[in-house]
Amino acid sequence: MKKIIIVNNNMKVGGVQKSLYNLLWEIRGQYEVTLCLFSRTGAYLENLPPEINVIECGSLFRYLGVSQGECKGLHKLKRGGMAFLCRIFGRPALMKLLLASQKTLPEEYDCAIAFLHNGRKQNFYGGVQDFVLRRVKAKKKAAFLHCDYGSCGANDPANNRLMAEFDRIAACSDGCRRAFEQILPELNEKCVTVRNCHRFDEIRALAEQEPVTYDSSHIHVITVARLAHEKGIERAILAASKAREAGLPITLHIVGGGAMERQLRELTVEKGLEPNVVFYGEQANPYRYMKNADLFLLTSYHEAAPMVLEEAACLGLPVFTVQTTSSHEMVTERGNGWVCENDQEALNEQLIHVLRDGGLKEMKAGLLRRTVNNTAAVEQFRALIEG
Repeated sequence: MKKIIIVNNNMKVGGVQKSLYNLLWEIRGQYEVTLCLFSRTGAYLENLPPEINVIECGSLFRYLGVSQGECKGLHKLKRGGMAFLCRIFGRPALMKLLLASQKTLPEEYDCAIAFLHNGRKQNFYGGVQDFVLRRVKAKKKAAFLHCDYGSCGANDPANNRLMAEFDRIAACSDGCRRAFEQILPELNEKCVTVRNCHRFDEIRALAEQEPVTYDSSHIHVITVARLAHEKGIERAILAASKAREAGLPITLHIVGGGAMERQLRELTVEKGLEPNVVFYGEQANPYRYMKNADLFLLTSYHEAAPMVLEEAACLGLPVFTVQTTSSHEMVTERGNGWVCENDQEALNEQLIHVLRDGGLKEMKAGLLRRTVNNTAAVEQFRALIEG
């Protein structure tokens, strides 16, 4: 049985961590897996497969796995100081300090995987790739890519040099892979696609736990996202306003919390949409809100391969999304819904068209008849390890 090590910052609730959690459940028993975390924290630790060996860094890398708010006393001072140095001198300079504090792991592995990409060089974020390349012994090393490499600020000379050192670069969708290859075509031969895994049965079971029911006289559109600028939730509110003006009985349901919540609530009041836009805040089980909705809406300015799109489809919820790196691959090519240009005018016009003439009930019935599984994603992962 091959020995692999997967390195990540933590197991908090987030897209990268969820993808890792799902993958660990799919590959359990097939490999001898060590999960190395900068900080042994996060909700996804509570139900990991028992076969997974979890280890934690005891070095300065631990501060890349926690937020400033989670630190107290001297730890708060240390993390704050490193974040400040990162803003002034950049992540590559700070890495020299972090790497000096970390010994090389004693075991050798058949494959070492850096599951988290680096971001902008002034952001105190990432470090997983540096750790795998400099402090892990392995016959093969792979970097996972869960981002639109150009749009998220990762396209930087220092990051690019690190990517070139890996034996394989595994993107979470064909779209993400192609976007990366356009930026660094010299690394094309190293690039493969390894799609995200999903716990479809668990998603369906959670959707059945006190599912929310909605007024049948309205069309219920839902979005599930962090309320952050890049998610473009204000565009969803503006599009809902235009749909109301066009005479459509739309109610927009917003599941998620974040820094922009106050601003978004103010926009809702400004547009006179208080009865038609409902904020639920962050929810441990968003699927109970999705189950009986009519349409899932994604309005992000940029995305990689949002897991929520396939989660929606497995619940029989049609998807309407603006164009992002993987939107056509994940939505139109699989018959899961509709894609429009990534601007406000196109979003307004096409959403009205879909709500009027899209055949939501027929599409929902078709999605519910489908069989979905992780077979292709697991085969792609196996090829990455074995190939």
